[in-house]
Amino acid sequence: LVTPARPTAAPPAQMNLGAAAADPALGKLSAHVTDLATGQVLFAQDEGKPLVPASATKLTTLAASTLTLPRDHRLATRVLQNSPEELVIRGEGDVTLEKSPGSGFFTGPASVQDLAQQVRRSLGADVGKIKRITVDNSVRESALFSPTWDRKDIGGGNVTNLDAVMLDAGRLDPSDSYSPRSEHPGQDVAANLADQLGLSGVDTGVTDGGQAAGGSGGREVAKVESAPLSVRQRDMMVHSDNLLAEAIGREIAAAAGKPATFDGATQATLEILRSHGVDTEGAVLKDNSGMSGDDRLTARTLDSILANTDLRGKLEELPVAHAEGTLLTRFGQGSGAEDAAGRVRAKTGTLSGVNALAGSVTTKSGRPVSFAFLSNASEADSARPALDRLAAALYRQ
Repeated sequence: LVTPARPTAAPPAQMNLGAAAADPALGKLSAHVTDLATGQVLFAQDEGKPLVPASATKLTTLAASTLTLPRDHRLATRVLQNSPEELVIRGEGDVTLEKSPGSGFFTGPASVQDLAQQVRRSLGADVGKIKRITVDNSVRESALFSPTWDRKDIGGGNVTNLDAVMLDAGRLDPSDSYSPRSEHPGQDVAANLADQLGLSGVDTGVTDGGQAAGGSGGREVAKVESAPLSVRQRDMMVHSDNLLAEAIGREIAAAAGKPATFDGATQATLEILRSHGVDTEGAVLKDNSGMSGDDRLTARTLDSILANTDLRGKLEELPVAHAEGTLLTRFGQGSGAEDAAGRVRAKTGTLSGVNALAGSVTTKSGRPVSFAFLSNASEADSARPALDRLAAALYRQ
């Protein structure tokens, strides 16, 4: 006699998340939760439905760069003297430069002041002969601004041209994460170098993407290097910096032998993820930052990244709830999620009608889990608190 197996109860997380996931403020929700110890799927709702991910896209950039590049990988910025009257700034793509030590937005960046001091030592009195400083954008290849972006977002503090060198990722005010960005970030570097060399009336400019300035020659008169990749990854995730994400995307493309373009970077990103077992079904990427409204990812893809054993250590790169970065003001008192403050680590995502939260938490019962929640057709003012409550419901298991 074979006794039929009794139906087993759904995992506690599924029972409790079901109510939180039904909040109408979440609009269209795609959700996926994984037990990091066992790999068991604890909760899933429309997990295979491709939705606009917004800045949760940066998880793909974090993952692909981790799987491809050394954690201590740095980007060099060089100053070349092409003629007695011209300097060329040739960068490998560092968007984190600061004007002087301690003045910038990012962690441990190289400074234009350092470049200027080296140029003075190299040229001596001949510095006064310089009449032109040009930024060489040849490393960028093709368009510097995505056709899927809106130039209005430059003033909104979200994007700008992805020049080969930039100050504070183009921020006009490096003390403000949400500062408007410059319309000409590469030229700003050239102008600041001229200022720090004490030069006036110097012509400054940038080449188009993929075009070299004055050929490939020139004597190197200065060189600085960026912070290591691991530091830049952390800044990208905590501050959700779009230009830094795009710059790291170009590093991924170069390492994978792809063109240093938006398409090359996104193709390389998805190929690398697939080769490491990440489920990318339904994925469409038009950029590496999530600023494109044409991007599509599923909660299953994002959670597959977070639960991937090769990437487990990168969960520490995510902002801590109610403590830093884009989660600083969330999970606070009265939010209905305050008990998860300091417990949840997650990447946020916000565009018009799009809200996302994806990360990890150890539940009250001691179970480490990863999660991805994508909400479309929702309003930020109501969807963000609802996502926080959803993560808090997971924490309470």
